Amino acid sequence: MESSSLPLLEVPEASEIRDWATEQGILILAHSYQEGFLQEAAHFVGDSLELARKASETQLDSICFCGVHFMAETANILCPNAEVFVPDLDAGCSLADSCKVEDLIRYQDHLEVKLGRRPTSIAYVNCTAAVKAAVDVICTSGNARAVVDSIPENEPILFVPDMHLGGWLNEVTGREMILWNGACEVHELFSVDTLLELQEKNPGAITMSHPECPKRIRDASDCVLGTAGMLRLVKESRGKTFIVGTEGNMIYRFEKEAPQNTYIPAPGASCACNLCPYMQLNTPEKLWKCLHDRGPRVEVPSQFRRGAMASLGRMLETT
Repeated sequence: MESSSLPLLEVPEASEIRDWATEQGILILAHSYQEGFLQEAAHFVGDSLELARKASETQLDSICFCGVHFMAETANILCPNAEVFVPDLDAGCSLADSCKVEDLIRYQDHLEVKLGRRPTSIAYVNCTAAVKAAVDVICTSGNARAVVDSIPENEPILFVPDMHLGGWLNEVTGREMILWNGACEVHELFSVDTLLELQEKNPGAITMSHPECPKRIRDASDCVLGTAGMLRLVKESRGKTFIVGTEGNMIYRFEKEAPQNTYIPAPGASCACNLCPYMQLNTPEKLWKCLHDRGPRVEVPSQFRRGAMASLGRMLETT
């Protein structure tokens, strides 16, 4: 079937899309921040670490990645023989945009002169393949602490690009990592004033916040967890009410996998649920079209593959 003959509005049910992709030998991966329909259409839903592992393990020749661009790049690096395509190439990431590889290398050189030694560079997975190739090891929110703990205490560390995740890691590990000045625009929008008001209206509720949140939000929370840690907590709980300080679509997964609890999205400054504008670029219509087109493709330039594979491999070995 030619993609041009596909009316964009005639999208099958999510389960039909998944079955069709299976027949075509296409693995659909979706991040937990995608809308519910895309999560239902996927063969596997997870956080960045889980999705990286799934991509590295697949034997299929085609991967459709419902997420943002750096995630598809990671899949292309870890599964170099597979074609990787996405619903929308413009689905980027403010964190990845905040750290350009040329700026990073320049700063690494500066620190080497200043410190008399080159610091170990750790990059949060929310970065480009070029940045992954320029650092020593990658981490996700779920394994960041283990990655930091794997570095000898006497070694200086440069952590990029998320200053909030890095600040939280400094707090819980006692390290004094040098932090890059980057932040996720979604988690930056959470308002501590509206969060405190919400807590007053819901006494006994457990507030969970992502470590990408600013310190004031983290300090007002009962627990700071990555997406996988949040999911474990809600699955282990019964009859609890959770105020959720992360991207709003995560609640869809909570309600599906742990429906025994109640979930309230932490509000942003506008009192609205925080949704990632880049994740929202992926739609059911675009997914259905890209499966037939097997595009747009995401291919990491050859000069970045080896270095990025080394830093990702070190991450996977650490956890």
